[in-house]
Amino acid sequence: MVIDAHHHVPARDPVGYVARLRQETQRLGIDRVVVCSAGPPHWAGNDTIATLQADNPDLLIGLGYLQLGAVTVRDVDRVAEMGLKGLKFIWPLHDYDHDDFMPIYERAAALGLPCLFHLGIVARDPGQQFRDVSMARMRPVHLDRIARRLPVLPLIGAHFGNPWYEEAAELARMHPNVFFDLTGSTLKKKAPAYFGELLWWARNEQYGRMGDNHPYEKLLFGTDVGIELIEDVLTDYRRLLDHLEMPAGFRARVMGGTAARIFGLGG
Repeated sequence: MVIDAHHHVPARDPVGYVARLRQETQRLGIDRVVVCSAGPPHWAGNDTIATLQADNPDLLIGLGYLQLGAVTVRDVDRVAEMGLKGLKFIWPLHDYDHDDFMPIYERAAALGLPCLFHLGIVARDPGQQFRDVSMARMRPVHLDRIARRLPVLPLIGAHFGNPWYEEAAELARMHPNVFFDLTGSTLKKKAPAYFGELLWWARNEQYGRMGDNHPYEKLLFGTDVGIELIEDVLTDYRRLLDHLEMPAGFRARVMGGTAARIFGLGG
């Protein structure tokens, strides 16, 4: 099973977008797509994501977007009541591991809702001078406290923490419940050999067994691009896996097996 573990649905014509997405994923051999929002006005809201998931249960796995610092535990309950399968976070008003946010994560763990965190550099957009945005609040290290307190809650870090890649890699090594996708500009600006260095413990007998966290079990295929660029991202992933000479079993986990387990699809 191939799963795109990070994809956004635009607010404009979301039904038509998903129809085109279905055609392209069928062509490329992608079985399921994890879809979410990054907030209004550009991206489809949670209600729309829930409806799209209900109308396309064979294709879509929907996540509910919440802005940390502007929501409560009750909002987590609402996401679950919609039938969505996890949570997406971006634009937090404090660091991800702030005390005020811990009840949100605790409720997510209780409800079995995996969490996808935007990490690192974040796009500029019109009107951002009126928003409280800081990429420093979205550093990978802020997942450390959450992972330690809630070891049963799957935490997916987007973009491998760009530009804090080493920080992200060490979190993946230490925590069984922390995973990363390689979406964004990373696979364009970093050569495949770089990831062989980041994931060094794959080759180290002493540290490679720490927590039974083989690095290739911590990577997820994801795109985070429009339909027209999905194939390009897929090509970048395959180039990376080929360079790493990744065995078929681990390759299958990266491309969908691990995501299937995170979202309760087996695999």
